[in-house]
Amino acid sequence: MKHKASDAGGDGAAGAAAAAAAAAAGEASPAAATPRKRARRSPAADKPAGGDADAVAPKSASPPAAAAAAAKKKASPSPGPVRRSARSPAPKKAPAPAAAAAPAAKAPAAAAGRELYTTAMRAPRLESPALTVMAWNVAGLRSLIKKDAGAVRRLVEEERVDVLCLQETKLQDSHVAAATKGRGRGGGGAVFNCSAAKKGYSGVATFTRSKPLSSSCGIGLPDHDDEGRVVTVELPSCFVVNAYVPNSGEGLKRLAYRTGQWDVAFSDYVKGLEARGKPVIVAGDLNCAHHPIDIHNPKGNLRSAGFTQEERDSFGEKLVAPGGPLVDTFRAQHPNVVGYTYYSYRTNGRAKNAGWRLDYLLVSQSLAPRVHDAFILRDVLGSDHVPLGVVIKKD
Repeated sequence: MKHKASDAGGDGAAGAAAAAAAAAAGEASPAAATPRKRARRSPAADKPAGGDADAVAPKSASPPAAAAAAAKKKASPSPGPVRRSARSPAPKKAPAPAAAAAPAAKAPAAAAGRELYTTAMRAPRLESPALTVMAWNVAGLRSLIKKDAGAVRRLVEEERVDVLCLQETKLQDSHVAAATKGRGRGGGGAVFNCSAAKKGYSGVATFTRSKPLSSSCGIGLPDHDDEGRVVTVELPSCFVVNAYVPNSGEGLKRLAYRTGQWDVAFSDYVKGLEARGKPVIVAGDLNCAHHPIDIHNPKGNLRSAGFTQEERDSFGEKLVAPGGPLVDTFRAQHPNVVGYTYYSYRTNGRAKNAGWRLDYLLVSQSLAPRVHDAFILRDVLGSDHVPLGVVIKKD
């Protein structure tokens, strides 16, 4: 069975995501955490790294030991959700938890003199009705949960997420079956799309606070749907498309497929959703650094997957050209700010501020004026990608 869809438990997106993630990791569901007000993190900038999820930069379960040692030497761990027992004194310098705030290392200079994005640039918390959609390439959901069982729940609760889109879950149908077995019918929803082409590869999952009106997996074309790359949920006000776009691969072996076939088919799919009378939000790892500002070393990566001229032109023409179907929410709100969403473990990219902006929240033109906040959570650990989101004012 290629996909799984289920109703979530009564705690909506947080419960669905946490239970599914924990079950997929072979663990019990994490206990509910007490919701906390979002803290303004220190303005240590967003940093750059290179490569893409599928093939350009090899991934590991955790950053290299050298990176951990450097972070330990430069800064004390940030006060995250970890609490020490009074009976067991902690060592003087304990490592930060995998998905807690990153250590407050010295912020490097902004690339080419540009301002670096920090969470201090976020819009104030919106108390009026809003829709919050977040995306995160978790580089293996079971791996993330083994590192920090509360990572997903904490993110959902702290950001009041209505729709959470995860990419590169690397789950199989058996994991999904374990995650959804016995869950009672409730308010939220969970939709999984697993790769049928290769085990431990690709995969996306979408969790919603309220049960969606409808959901689907793929874009309706068999040639593109066996790698588990798209989930669409229909809400009363819009469609949310969770996408993990194929990487052009080492040696650009899939470049022609990416630009000549996938991009065309995916663009047509998005336009088809809009034609049904609702705006669209595209959330996920789109595997393209669109402009030189979106990559730490543009001149050195002109023929790297994710930054070739062919990919950038295709991305712009098919999705975010001026007056085109969609708007890049982060770049619209922060036109001259450097903000990365991917950092290579192999090159210790996060510590060096060497990254790429490969992940996006794109919205239909009609939704763009209602975007209140487009943000990146650089300090959240657990993957070589970081979470990002958008808050949209409701009518």
